[in-house]
Amino acid sequence: MIYRMHSLFVGILLLFSTSIYSLEVIEILGGKASEIPIAILPFEGFKNIGGQKAHQIISSDLNRSGLFRPLNTSGISNPPSSDININYTKWSAMDAQFIVVGKVESENPILGNIKITWSLIDVFKEKTVISMRYIGKKSQYRAIAHKVSDNVYEYLTGSKGVFHTKIAYVKKVNNKKYSLNVADFDGYNSRPILDTTQPIISPRWSPDGEKIAYVSFEKKKPVIYIQNLRTGKRTLLANFKGNNSAPAWSPDSKKLAIVLTYNKNSQIYMINADGSGIKQLMRSNAINTEPSWSPNGEDIYFSSNRGGSPQIYKINILNDEISRVTFEGKYNLSPSISYDGKLLLFLTNDQGKFKVAIQNLISNQVLKISEGPADESPIFAPNGHLVLFTYKDYGKTTKIGTVSINGLKRLPINVGNAIIQEPTWGPITN
Repeated sequence: MIYRMHSLFVGILLLFSTSIYSLEVIEILGGKASEIPIAILPFEGFKNIGGQKAHQIISSDLNRSGLFRPLNTSGISNPPSSDININYTKWSAMDAQFIVVGKVESENPILGNIKITWSLIDVFKEKTVISMRYIGKKSQYRAIAHKVSDNVYEYLTGSKGVFHTKIAYVKKVNNKKYSLNVADFDGYNSRPILDTTQPIISPRWSPDGEKIAYVSFEKKKPVIYIQNLRTGKRTLLANFKGNNSAPAWSPDSKKLAIVLTYNKNSQIYMINADGSGIKQLMRSNAINTEPSWSPNGEDIYFSSNRGGSPQIYKINILNDEISRVTFEGKYNLSPSISYDGKLLLFLTNDQGKFKVAIQNLISNQVLKISEGPADESPIFAPNGHLVLFTYKDYGKTTKIGTVSINGLKRLPINVGNAIIQEPTWGPITN
């Protein structure tokens, strides 16, 4: 059994536990047998802090992943709040492989603190595999619940959870106002970090979690800014002749790949994060755009029409070698690479419908994981198991949602009724 006490006053700490059900990404791609039935029971104590009960937040998190099947526990009377006196026969009969129990208590009423104690129980082995306790403020209730989800996810899959991470997106109101917003991964606690009357596109979160690069049209043409999320300071990165677009961070957050149109066609350049050291990576008569850095720091994937219709290619920045990556389908663009470099995410035109697809870079297997017809801007979650993208709501309003990489769960993210565009996903931080 694993037991730890965590404090959330300064920051939320993550427990790294040993996995017993380690699921390789290559195996879960398209694998419908991976859903783990799990019962998340109502937590004893405070019933409604922050709009949802703790077990509802945890259940929603795990369900969104596509790897878990939360069981309906609404009819359970007197659910246990600890791992003592668990009726394993009862839960096994309900097809539960694991159960999560817990309780919420007042820790320090004067400071407004709460304590959440919880356990993950293996029904088949009839033992508790994790017991933990979090202490924090009532305002951190949702954050604590997300951390519970993270720990359950990591223990049962071998990969870090992303339920405590942040996303960013552009909100468009009446074609007159634009805002760059940061929110919890599920859309809660949204706040604007930039408001403007000019369009914002292509936000990208730095891997160190400190900055967001984006393209603004406030100078009457596209230019690239970097905004520090801690200080709010923003810096003009690229305002070269022509258009400046499509920023993509290197894995160490020290460089960016960007797209410039000095001449007729878009070409990819590399630039230091302070704006120095501009270097052109390729020269061709084709359009080369939408760079995405590989985790090894040596390869940059990009879209190009050099072969006729748009396809995904990659360039090795050490030897300038360029190779084609996508061959299935006549129209592929918008690449994104998983954190381990094994999976390529992109948009594909499937008989006139733009859908999100994933290609296994080892086997070259391709799986379409969204339905279209007008999906856009796919980007991996930092653990590579979820995809954030935009889609049309009944053909009218653009919304954001997630889809699991096995294609089983496609769910919206509720961030209001405005037009939502250009999402990006922040890194895993402690």
